[in-house]
Amino acid sequence: MDFQDYLHIACRRGWIVILVAVLAAASAFVFSRLQAPVYKSTMELIIQPARPDFGLSQSAKQLIDSYIGIIFTRRNADEVRNRLQLDYDADRIFGSTRVASDGARYAVTIEVRDYDGDVANRIAKAWAQLFVDWRNRENAKLRREDRVDAILGDDPEYHQDTPRTSVNVIAGGLLGGLAGLLIVVALEWSQANILRTQVDAERALGVRVIGAIPTET
Repeated sequence: MDFQDYLHIACRRGWIVILVAVLAAASAFVFSRLQAPVYKSTMELIIQPARPDFGLSQSAKQLIDSYIGIIFTRRNADEVRNRLQLDYDADRIFGSTRVASDGARYAVTIEVRDYDGDVANRIAKAWAQLFVDWRNRENAKLRREDRVDAILGDDPEYHQDTPRTSVNVIAGGLLGGLAGLLIVVALEWSQANILRTQVDAERALGVRVIGAIPTET
């Protein structure tokens, strides 16, 4: 097939690709609007050794993950629930929380997802305060120069995490366009043996067409 053949197919079948893409994008938009929005709140803690000593700094960096394992448990999720007087169970609070460490920055990032952004902020800050309180208790057992402090970052802020309507619409449109293209390919393949033009006949028969019988009017 040459370029004109493809152009002819695009003119004749292109509406199928466009229609399927538009329908898929519209469906993705409606689906996104029907979903209840989920908000993500993020807060950061900084782990700070009491002195700029390489050994203490390296120890603090290596211990960050163990600190996270000690604090972020279902038992402490229940403590967060009690502090905030939430009607959530501990499993829900624990399951909606994600914690990551950044050893290079001596940072701990807390992410909480909830249907209520303000509640997500409160839970994230409660986790952070729980972490700070635990470090303060542990530091009380140590000499000042051996302590490792946990310092609260800025107050948490939330934003809508899902649904991401624009992303869903774009993805729906692209997938719909691909599905429409596959439909066109299937239609053309099923009708590949139909001769529609003089060029089709010459290509299929290998001879030159010198005349055509007109259709009956």
